[in-house]
Amino acid sequence: MKCWHQQHSRMNFLPTFKCLLIVIGIFCFLSSMIYFQKLKWWKQDVSDTLSNTTVAQPSKLQLEINRIFNQINQTFPKTTVNIKEKTTSAKNSKVFLRNPKSSYCVGDHLIVQVEMFDYNGNKKTYGGDYLRARMFTPELGAGSSGKIEDFQNGTYHVHFTLFWEGNITISIFIIHPSEASSALWRFRNQWHGYVDHLGKFTRHQEVQEAECGFELNKTKELCEYKDQRDEEYFYCVKPQNFNCESLTDMKSWWRHDKTLCTQFEHSLFDASNIRVEIPKDFGTISVLSCNNSVTEVKQKCTFGMKLEYPSGYVMKDVWYPKTCSMLKYDNLEELDTCLKWKFIYLFGDSTLRQWILYFKDHIKTLTQFHLYEDNWARQIFHLDLKRNMKITWKRHTYPFITTSYQSWKEERTISREIDLIRGDQRTVIVLNIGVHFRAYPIYHFIRRLLNIRGAIERLFLRSPQTKVIIKTENTGEMKQNFETMSDFHASIHYSIMEIIFTDLNVGFVNGWDMTNAFDSNAIHPAETVIRNEVQMLMTYIC
Repeated sequence: MKCWHQQHSRMNFLPTFKCLLIVIGIFCFLSSMIYFQKLKWWKQDVSDTLSNTTVAQPSKLQLEINRIFNQINQTFPKTTVNIKEKTTSAKNSKVFLRNPKSSYCVGDHLIVQVEMFDYNGNKKTYGGDYLRARMFTPELGAGSSGKIEDFQNGTYHVHFTLFWEGNITISIFIIHPSEASSALWRFRNQWHGYVDHLGKFTRHQEVQEAECGFELNKTKELCEYKDQRDEEYFYCVKPQNFNCESLTDMKSWWRHDKTLCTQFEHSLFDASNIRVEIPKDFGTISVLSCNNSVTEVKQKCTFGMKLEYPSGYVMKDVWYPKTCSMLKYDNLEELDTCLKWKFIYLFGDSTLRQWILYFKDHIKTLTQFHLYEDNWARQIFHLDLKRNMKITWKRHTYPFITTSYQSWKEERTISREIDLIRGDQRTVIVLNIGVHFRAYPIYHFIRRLLNIRGAIERLFLRSPQTKVIIKTENTGEMKQNFETMSDFHASIHYSIMEIIFTDLNVGFVNGWDMTNAFDSNAIHPAETVIRNEVQMLMTYIC
C-alpha cells in the first residue's frame, strides 16, 4: 500500500497511523463475523437439544382429567391429625332441625343441620366427613335418602323431600370421619399396590406367566398394550422367548395384606368408628297430606333427565321416582311387544350381571348359550327366538379383579365396545363401572368415563335412536377392607358421574340412591332391589 512507502518521512507519520487503524478495524470486523456465525450455530444446537428434551404438553383428555381431579380434591381438608382426640366424634356431634315446625306437609323440603365436634368437645373447623342420611317409616316399608351439603367448616345441611304421609324417622350416620376420608383419598391416589395382576403368555404348547399391571418397574423389558386414542395403557413383563402378542389370559387379586395406613390411621377404621349414628335432639316428624298437597300426575321417566339425589323413594318394596313415573307390570312376560326385536347389551361388573340373571329367571323363552370361557366372569349370551330378542352381558375390561384367568384377546373397554355397535331404535346399551376401580388411582376412573362419554356422543351421531342407560354403584357391606372397598370410593365415583354425564341424552338407574333408600347395604342386593332396578330399566326401554 502507498502509505507504507512513505514511512521514512517524519511528515508522513499521521497517515501511517490512520492506515494502521484501518487494518485493525478490518481485522476486528472479520473476527466479529466469525464469532456471530459460531454463536448462531451454537444457539441452533441448544434449540435442537431443548426441542428434543422438552416434556410433551398434556393432551386435551389429560387436561380434562386434571380439571375433574382438582374439583374433587379441593373438597378434602389438607390437614394432618395423628391423635384420636382431634378427630370427629359421632357421640359429641349434634343433629337438629332447621326452622322446626310441629307438623309438615307431603312435598315439603326439610333441612337438618349437623354440627361436628371432636373427642375433646371442640367444634370442627373443616369438612370432609363421609356422611350418609336416610329417612324412613318402618310400618310403611318406606325409605328415602337425604342429600348432604358440606360447608367445609364442620357444618353440614342434609336436604330431605317429605315424600309420604306418616311419622318419619331421620338417621344421620358418620361412615368415616374426615381424617379417615382424607387418608383413603390420599392412599388411593398414591400407588397401584392394592392389586396384583398375572398374565399368561402362550406359544404352541408352552405357557409362561408374567407380572402385569398399570405401573411396573421400567428397568425390566416390558410389553406395552396401549390404546393411543383413549390414552389407556397396560403393561406386562416380557417373558424370555415370547413375543408381546402371545399374551392370551389375565387374572388379578386383591392384596389385602398391603396397606399404607399407619397404626393411628388403622384405628380410624375400627368397627366402633364405622357407620355410627349421630345423636339428634328431635324425635319422629309428623307429615300430613294437607289440603294443599296435590297429587301430581307424572310423565313416564324418559331420556335426558339429570342424575339427581335423592331421585325417589321406596314404599312397600316398590320404587317411586321423584320427578317421573316408573312403568308398572307384574312380570316381564307382560312386556311381550316391547321385548320383541330388542338387542340389549349389558357392559359392566357383577352388579349388572345380576340383571341378566334376573332376565333369565323371569323370561321363560330365553335360551342361554355357554361360550368357551368357564368361570363366573365369562360373557353371558341369551337369545329369545320367539321374540327375536338378544341380551348379553360382558365384563368391562381391566381393572376387573377376578382370580380366575380371563381371555385377554377379547378384552375391550366399554368405549371400544360401543364403537363396534351400529345402533338403531331396537338397540339398548346398559353400562356401569365402579367397584373394580376403587383400588386404583382415581384418574383411571375419570379417564374411562370420559372415553365412554366420547363413545356415546359418537354413537348418537350415527344413531340418535339408540337407547343408552347408565347404572350407578350400589351401597356395600362396609365391614372390612376399607382401604379398597369402602363406600367412600363409590361416593366419589358418583360425584364424578354427575360431572361427566351431565347434559347427555341418556337414562339413569340410580342404584346408589335406591340401595340406600332400601337400606340394602350389600353390593349384590336382594332380588327385591334388582326387580326395581330392572323395572326402571324397562321404563326407559318400553
